[in-house]
Amino acid sequence: MPKRLTLFMLFVLFLTGCDWHWGARSFTYKLHNPQNDGQYSTLHTMPEGALLMVSKRFNQPQQIWNLLRITDWDTSEPREDKLDVDVGPNKENYGELNWENQGDGYDRNDQLLMDPGGNYLVVRLSPDAFAWNVNLDENAKPRAVLNIIHLHGFKLLRRVALSDPLLAGGDMGFSPKGNFMVSGVQEQSSVTAGGNKTHTARYAVETLTLPGLEPEPACRYMMVSRTYFAETPSRPEESARIEKERQKENGEEYERWQNQKHAADAACRPGLAPLGFSSLDDVYQNLNLSGRLKKDLNYTERVPPQSPWGCDIHDMSGNLQYELFDCDEGRVVVFGRYRAFRVFHLEDGKQIMDLKVPRSTLFGERRVLFSGVLATRRGVTYVVLLRDGAELEGYRVP
Repeated sequence: MPKRLTLFMLFVLFLTGCDWHWGARSFTYKLHNPQNDGQYSTLHTMPEGALLMVSKRFNQPQQIWNLLRITDWDTSEPREDKLDVDVGPNKENYGELNWENQGDGYDRNDQLLMDPGGNYLVVRLSPDAFAWNVNLDENAKPRAVLNIIHLHGFKLLRRVALSDPLLAGGDMGFSPKGNFMVSGVQEQSSVTAGGNKTHTARYAVETLTLPGLEPEPACRYMMVSRTYFAETPSRPEESARIEKERQKENGEEYERWQNQKHAADAACRPGLAPLGFSSLDDVYQNLNLSGRLKKDLNYTERVPPQSPWGCDIHDMSGNLQYELFDCDEGRVVVFGRYRAFRVFHLEDGKQIMDLKVPRSTLFGERRVLFSGVLATRRGVTYVVLLRDGAELEGYRVP
């Protein structure tokens, strides 16, 4: 009898949604403007302390995004401001992690450019930017759409379609000093001759006014690279010679590239310093996805690996004290799986919270979608979870 009772209680626990928490819930709030049917939503923090929910359609047409700003979310009377923006035709997929397309499944900052001064939000969608930057010769020039929003009234100031390669395909965002800017390839060309291919790219770093997007050059520089075509050996004994020559050519090319890079840094330093940057690498680590991931490693190296449970870095707190992991694949529990949001203290790498939430509804007929952030209000940091684009749950970080 006790064994049957235990199994029954475990079954009941599973049917209640597997909603366990290591951390007390501080607040819940049902949105007055939840997502619509056929949509999914992500949650984001804003510089002035507000939260931003972005709702997108699973299926076409996907060009209209619904923005919902939520202020005073830690009080009994939060405020909601709604705005729809047209980002242009796209084929973005839910949870997309595709190095050839810009998607919000991994890095949202490429789409939502936040002014640290709290004056502007620039919503940018440039679906072909990554492919263009990886292979400029074989891919068409990118196009992008910018929606420039004034945050004080949460009003759209300007929508503009861009075809200029620098503006549409470059790394874009705000500098530490609050300047809106772009960095990337302005023009490029390739010439094939004498058994090698010479690629010349002209780069620019510019500040842009808002909402006019009037450019002001911070620096310009040029990089020249050569690709050597492999020689086919006519006899087996020639392979060693050809390999030795290839290694020598690659070594010389790497040295030339490094010398050009150092020269570009020296030339750009005077123009970058007023923007709050020390080098071109500093610009890259602030505005580019791969650069930001590299920069984040400086703060997260003490956090232990989360494998084999399928965890991804989801967010870091603005004060760089905490890191939030989204463990979507969770461990098998009784009859199903749970999804876990885990918080680590960056200074010593210790786990301090483990929020377990259901991965599906009661009988598994559909998946429950969560998005989480670390948000701070009045000096207190919370894990805030968005459930199905309809309800906020807040958990105070100890």
